[in-house]
Amino acid sequence: MTSMSIRDSQPTPVAISLGHNQAALEVDLTIYAERAVSRASYKFTDRCYLLLSRSEQPGWLKVTFGAKHEKQDLGPLLGEFCNELLDQQIRDDLSIEAGPIRDLIVAQAFAEGNLLDPQRDDGSYEDDALGIGTLR
Repeated sequence: MTSMSIRDSQPTPVAISLGHNQAALEVDLTIYAERAVSRASYKFTDRCYLLLSRSEQPGWLKVTFGAKHEKQDLGPLLGEFCNELLDQQIRDDLSIEAGPIRDLIVAQAFAEGNLLDPQRDDGSYEDDALGIGTLR
């Protein structure tokens, strides 16, 4: 395989270089969070060796892939990694957006009373103000 770099030819959030039994991606940290890069990398540890390091370019993170066996083609893995990186970034974004709601749901599930409306805790199931227990 010959060595190449995409960053030299066009602006992209991911720069790729390929070599013999090794490949490297450089990820733009203004687009992808380090958490997303780490999580995406972890998902590929069963298929190749990975190393995360700071890139020479400020604001970029370098992900180096190493083949686990001599004949392994890393090219397809790079495309899959880019898809997984996007997936992990979306998950991270959703976690930030919905995190407070998720935390409230979990807290309410384990709370003995109503966290949002403590007044509702004073009622009794025997009062049945809404008539839920009434036969219709």
